[in-house]
Amino acid sequence: MKKTPEQFEPMEQNESPILTPSEIGALSPRVPRKAEIFREAPKPLEARTHDEDGNEIVYLPEPVGEVTPDTQFIKNGDRTKQPWVFKGRTKDGKIVLETEDGKGVTIVERDFERRYERSKRVYVEKTKDGKREIRIDTEAVLNESVGFYNTHELKDFLKELPKDVRLSPQSETKLREAMREGFDSAMLLPSTDLQKGNVNKLLTGLADKQLPGLQDAEQYSQAHYMYEPDVTKNATTKDRPTRKAYLLLYQSGPLPEETMGKKPEDLDKLFAQKKWNGLTLEEYLMLQRKELEARKNHSFDAYDDDAKKSKWTWLLDSRVPQGVVHASWSPGSRRVVVRWSESGGSRAGLGARPAVVVEIEV
Repeated sequence: MKKTPEQFEPMEQNESPILTPSEIGALSPRVPRKAEIFREAPKPLEARTHDEDGNEIVYLPEPVGEVTPDTQFIKNGDRTKQPWVFKGRTKDGKIVLETEDGKGVTIVERDFERRYERSKRVYVEKTKDGKREIRIDTEAVLNESVGFYNTHELKDFLKELPKDVRLSPQSETKLREAMREGFDSAMLLPSTDLQKGNVNKLLTGLADKQLPGLQDAEQYSQAHYMYEPDVTKNATTKDRPTRKAYLLLYQSGPLPEETMGKKPEDLDKLFAQKKWNGLTLEEYLMLQRKELEARKNHSFDAYDDDAKKSKWTWLLDSRVPQGVVHASWSPGSRRVVVRWSESGGSRAGLGARPAVVVEIEV
């Protein structure tokens, strides 16, 4: 039984010396004191970097026009696509750029405007085991997402997508860490409010609609089965931006072995420890279709009697009052099956596909 605050035993404290009457008097609120005014420490007006020869460059870390500090650029015609980071300007008006290695350079503003353009960033990281190199091209992810929504009559989703994917330093760090953990695929998604408002369209357009040219064994059957559909479709979404687009990273391979056969209440602890998100119902419906169209089969999410091969997944970030939503492709009935189960239950062959939500600048 959980203890109330009153039932916790008091923490041990070190003994304190007995105060004298004069010391006690000094603590009295009636004793007059000189008023003190606390002010925030002024923000530094200058910042410093060094060029490749070690010479110090002093600059003001402030925007120049619409360009804000830490915006990334590449030099026109540079085939290596070496990134340069805008830092600010010197007092005499020169633009200050830095390489990823922290080497600074100053350029007159006219040359900066003519010779540099915003970077269309391609992120490259090796997995922690060193066995794979993962590349995520944010421009390609944006274009693929736009194409997907256009193809599937989800043009309302386009209204919330940015013209280019810009990441804050914190989001870029989160992206790179996820890539090192093996998150190798991404999709740009609109706000969860907009997704939730189109859940019926996602079901009929993505989990029921046949795909031309697909072999019969992989083709969607006519009916799509939902267990208590009103409850499931109205599941509460966890830990997502509600009013703006975001970047979703996921692993395209098998479900992590450590998630198989576990209860959601145990998976919640595991995912929190690893800084993972679960999938939501709407995200799953889009990813299962996206992966089918790329693979021409349902190997991304198919249920299998062999627990080691099964891709049946808890959708940990879609919760209903009674429990947690889960979903998979059912090869026997050739349909996507979405249901919910109590969070204290587990089944062989049922694991959880992790995701990482990366916020973007919009």
